[in-house]
Amino acid sequence: MAWIIESFPSRVRAAIVGFLGMLLACGNAGAATMQAAVVSGSRIRVQTVTRPTARAGEVLVKLRYAAVNPADWKRASGAPEDPLIGEPRDEQVPIPGLDGSGVIVGLGAGVTRFKVGDAVLLWSRHAGTYAQYVAVSSEDIALKPPAVSFEQAAAIPHAALAAWNLLVEVAKVRAGQTVLVLGGAGGVGSAAVQIARLQGARVVATASARNADYLRKIGADTVIDYTTAHFEEQVRGVDVALNTVDADNAYRGLAVVRRGGYLVSVAGLPAAAQCAGRGVICAARTAVPAATGATLERLAAWTQTGRFTVMIDRSFEITEVLQAWAYGQAGHTRGKIAIRIAE
Repeated sequence: MAWIIESFPSRVRAAIVGFLGMLLACGNAGAATMQAAVVSGSRIRVQTVTRPTARAGEVLVKLRYAAVNPADWKRASGAPEDPLIGEPRDEQVPIPGLDGSGVIVGLGAGVTRFKVGDAVLLWSRHAGTYAQYVAVSSEDIALKPPAVSFEQAAAIPHAALAAWNLLVEVAKVRAGQTVLVLGGAGGVGSAAVQIARLQGARVVATASARNADYLRKIGADTVIDYTTAHFEEQVRGVDVALNTVDADNAYRGLAVVRRGGYLVSVAGLPAAAQCAGRGVICAARTAVPAATGATLERLAAWTQTGRFTVMIDRSFEITEVLQAWAYGQAGHTRGKIAIRIAE
């Protein structure tokens, strides 16, 4: 190529070099940007932003799907569930999304457990998965099981990690115990029912009648229809109550936990004095869970063998984030909502 250019007169050579330089610059600019759903004030819209890069210990993932979590719209509204989860790293634009799935396209220094081309599921503590690319710690990903779709894989991390943290790491659920899951059909609730069952516990869940068969299928021994009965009248002395509904359910749940038992919640807790008065240990999710990658690997293995399942209630395009959030906020989701980034 060089000798062909050199054969032209100097003025022509300069024009050709300049044009090629412009093309190269445009190509590099394109390689450094991506499409993402960005929160701006009270709006969220898809726009072109700078593509992240994988730092030391991180991987860059080209995303196929992201999952929707209540934490997404709560942070966007200025009332984050936890200030330490979902805060953009550095001065990046606020892109929602705490979990997703895709293919690794870049490795930061020091990453040896994964390679470019690996299909993975991931949890992003700095959010950013409503986008074409995200950079996350290699400690917060796991290989996607071959038998699991990208859509299902994206819906595992945040909800299942929350349920695992509350039930296993905080409450130490074990075989023979009874676990009450308040709001069993949602994302965290569905994961909690299955994890408690896999830990050998007896599981009682609250849900509407339309979700009863679904919950029994994934492991609930008893389902209480909250539209026709009060769970306080049905159960007493449970070892662990996990609340995914609201603060009112947390207070009501406190009344059915045995002394020395646990009330754990992702949706508010009773006053500490009330917990202490009943001799119940009340706790929220640990802000930054330990051994995230190892837990995701366990969940992925369970999913591969069919011991853990993910129900996708509905999928939306990345241009339909507000519709997806409205659907989730209605409070009748069975399992998870997914955002399609790319096929």
